[in-house]
Amino acid sequence: MTDGKPSKITLISVLFFAGLGLLAGLYTGIVRLRSLGIGHHFISPLSHGPIMINGFLGTLIGLERAAALEKKWSFGAPVIFAGAMVVLLFGFRTAANSLFIVGSLFLLFIMIFLYRLQREPYHLMMIFGAVCLLTGNILLAAGYPIFNLVAWWAGFLLLTIFAERLELNRIMRPPQIARQFFLILSMLWITGVALTYLNRRIGWTITSIALIAQALWLFRYDIARRTIKTSGWTRYSAICLLSGYAWLIAAGLFGLWYGLPFGGMLYDAQLHMLFLGFVFSMIFAHAPVIIPSLSGRRIPYHFYFYVPMIILHWLLLIRIIGDIAFWPGVRKIGGYGNVLAILLFLGGVIFQITRGTLQHGTQLNRS
Repeated sequence: MTDGKPSKITLISVLFFAGLGLLAGLYTGIVRLRSLGIGHHFISPLSHGPIMINGFLGTLIGLERAAALEKKWSFGAPVIFAGAMVVLLFGFRTAANSLFIVGSLFLLFIMIFLYRLQREPYHLMMIFGAVCLLTGNILLAAGYPIFNLVAWWAGFLLLTIFAERLELNRIMRPPQIARQFFLILSMLWITGVALTYLNRRIGWTITSIALIAQALWLFRYDIARRTIKTSGWTRYSAICLLSGYAWLIAAGLFGLWYGLPFGGMLYDAQLHMLFLGFVFSMIFAHAPVIIPSLSGRRIPYHFYFYVPMIILHWLLLIRIIGDIAFWPGVRKIGGYGNVLAILLFLGGVIFQITRGTLQHGTQLNRS
């Protein structure tokens, strides 16, 4: 196995494909909202889930873990996910689904390798998350409908993010029993998802209870409780984190009341509380650290970034209200607002990086 970091060009190239996955996922999301009929002939709206989970988040998480591991072979996972996404965009669904499985296996191997290097609860949770992704992708390739496998994809993101928060919160020194309890809750989530195939309502009730308990754990032990009193990126990230944890509790309570529907507007509400309310809050929170570590370009802080964050949460709330009240028009407004918020955040990141790079170049020329 080869040690060492790949070139910056390689890192930025894979990061570019993760960004492409995000844009393609947003596009298919708009198509699902029925605003662009021509989209059905360009990218199938049924590709929305696979693209967002594998093409965007699988590539991004795989790249982040590979960069941390600093072994060139580990970059196989994000490269495979990125390649599978491109294959899917060209319409080769069967081949893409097979590559998603290969990428998941590669990612699982990376997580196992990390755990063998450092036997910590958070690395074990990352293994659980990778197993969830692999399970979901196997079911996808086997022809299962998205509503019957999406909980596994959710588990991949939830458990991976939980593990990263546990890893980053070592400074808070949670008691050993608290860390073990957090790990048990992750196992409870997987158990609940598995039970949905026997009794969907009972299984999702278990996952919802685990979700609420995990959110409360994070509110209690996450360092965001302290860093929210600071300023700049640190305060911004803390607000994003705590907002995301609030959406976890909302998703858990929603699941206890409605269960996990097989489709429709309530199904839309449940999923987007998790994937938008929680996952994208985590992306907004971690971007100031992850993107510079991968691209080598710092993102200068600006108060502007509160704009997409506020839009994301308020328009998601509007979307959820539209879903629960069965108001399709309100749901669409919320959905468009969610896409706008993500694009505004992405545009702000690109603008600030470009501006910072130009300012740095000007200072070097003057000196």
